[in-house]
Amino acid sequence: MKVCQIMAGDEEGGLENHFVELCNGLVDLVDELVVIAHEKYRERFRPGIRFLALDLSGKRRNPWLLYRLASLIRKERPDIVHAQASKAVDMLARIRAFVPGYRIGTLHGRKKNLGMFARMDTVIGVSRGVVEGLEHPDVRVVYNGIRPYTGKSCDHDQLAGQFGLNPDLRVTLAIGRLAPVKAFDNLIKAWHPGLGYLLVFGDGPERASLEMLIKARGLQGNVILAGFRDDVRALMTAADLLVFSSHREGFSYVLAESLLTRLPVLSTAVPGAIEVLPPDYLVPVNDVPALRQALERVLAAPEQARADQAAVFDWAREALTIDRMLADTLAIYNDVTRN
Repeated sequence: MKVCQIMAGDEEGGLENHFVELCNGLVDLVDELVVIAHEKYRERFRPGIRFLALDLSGKRRNPWLLYRLASLIRKERPDIVHAQASKAVDMLARIRAFVPGYRIGTLHGRKKNLGMFARMDTVIGVSRGVVEGLEHPDVRVVYNGIRPYTGKSCDHDQLAGQFGLNPDLRVTLAIGRLAPVKAFDNLIKAWHPGLGYLLVFGDGPERASLEMLIKARGLQGNVILAGFRDDVRALMTAADLLVFSSHREGFSYVLAESLLTRLPVLSTAVPGAIEVLPPDYLVPVNDVPALRQALERVLAAPEQARADQAAVFDWAREALTIDRMLADTLAIYNDVTRN
């Protein structure tokens, strides 16, 4: 079985991590694996993968880009062409009449326009929520899997020391790109000093406006925009809670990391979280008062949150692994190529 994987973006985040991890695992499970992606990712793939550099970060309707993509696929003649996320799926859909291979598209997050997925032979969702309501005859779900954390852990006092915090107060983490979809503005509006500290890890275009909001609410001593960190899984071991305030998600890698670290999660009712968290740990999207009340309740007794989510932590240990993601993906490949 020859598989061609396509990613159209040139950013850094969960999609890119998923793509690299999936391909690096699949290379041992299929006869041949071809990757079409931006040159910047080349060194992240294992030597057994045939990497074809193509910058698809331009407009998805660009005839020259579509021609070049079609030419590469025609030359490789794969059995399966697997496009990751809406843009790559849209581009594959536009050239479908000119390329060989069984077409699979993975949906990583809810979008208003999902018409391009109708032109795939099979659709994979990274959660049940992202494919809910999608009209397609063959929809599957494969949760994102991550590698177990084997690095150093961090305790509460060490975490407090790193950021100059009072070790007697609770510490809540929020992690993600500082972009409107993550609704960190709602989280800051919901926060107050009685909740302890909020550490926000990530960078993005909303940093300046969030800093202004923190200052306007007098929260400089309680809410810290800590920037990007590559050791957040270690910091998770020392925190009391992880919170999501997002308007939408697919199945967040950060959610998976938190559950595998056995750190309780409070989230807006978005795909992924709504499927795995107990109802008491979900709040309506864009409801600041409800988010504030939930934060007050959970942070008053974080040990209760750990007990309430213990079954979810155990489930994550089995379901949200790289091996499980690879096995489920390969099972789909084998199934569709037999038919």
